[in-house]
Amino acid sequence: MSIELKSVGKKFGKNYAIKDINLKIEKGEFFVILGPSGSGKTTILRSVAGLEKIDEGKIFIDNQDVTNLPPASRNVAMVFQNFALYPNKTVFENLSMPIEYMKKEDREKLIESVSKRLGIDGLLNRFPSELSGGQQQRVALARALVKNSKVFLMDEPLSNLDAPQRISARKLIKEIQLENSITTLYVTHDQTEAMAIADRIGIISNGKIVQVGTPEEIYDNPANLFIASFFGNPPMSIIDGKLLDIKGKIGIRAEDVKLGEGKFKGTIKDVEFWGDRYLIYISFNDEEIRAFSNVKFKIGGEINFDFKYKIIGE
Repeated sequence: MSIELKSVGKKFGKNYAIKDINLKIEKGEFFVILGPSGSGKTTILRSVAGLEKIDEGKIFIDNQDVTNLPPASRNVAMVFQNFALYPNKTVFENLSMPIEYMKKEDREKLIESVSKRLGIDGLLNRFPSELSGGQQQRVALARALVKNSKVFLMDEPLSNLDAPQRISARKLIKEIQLENSITTLYVTHDQTEAMAIADRIGIISNGKIVQVGTPEEIYDNPANLFIASFFGNPPMSIIDGKLLDIKGKIGIRAEDVKLGEGKFKGTIKDVEFWGDRYLIYISFNDEEIRAFSNVKFKIGGEINFDFKYKIIGE
């Protein structure tokens, strides 16, 4: 199923949480909405789910206008940040709730099949409080799968997991999405996570979508200063173009800086160990440039360098 938002706007009081949102998510696509806290990400997701009534525009799912339909009529499954499991019900009972209309035998067979796929078949008699964060996340995914929805809406589903669990869980989500060709709209503030799992990303700032593209497209060609300084780990170093006789700002990726030779000279202000390499912070004409290095340099020393750059719009 495809998802389309046409000129969607939502106000809280007199202020817009999101405004003039135009997006088309294709059938079977894994689309990530990425932005900082308070930018409007979750409002978009809740609007698609029908949990928020929009003030402007229209929402289509599988080319059907669902703008005024209740959540139950939209055939979507939502996975929340806090997993939203019923604490007084067992895992089996939590998984049963979306499919209570099914015959008992069919329901049990479906739950057994899905829970085995997610490795939680041994947890069906436990309560959520007896599960780890990773296990709860799998239960939340299983509940979405048994519902047999063709659209997944995911609101920061990995944010409560520790780093190893997040990596494992995002791999699992992507596998399930691909195997079942589920159209997925996923919200996160973590750009590393977005780059790892998205087919395409829509970056949102102050309630407006400011760029849409594949992770590679956005990484290589950020549309403006906000995106250049937000997207990537580390983000681009932004310096005044006047230093190169260029009008405006230029952006420099850490991997595009060549250390140890070149026409520029700066002072090493800090060095961070990143496992397989170091991140070097260079002070250059009152600007800061970040660079990757396989060699650990001494803080305070001078260094020659050169770099490739992109001209960044406002």
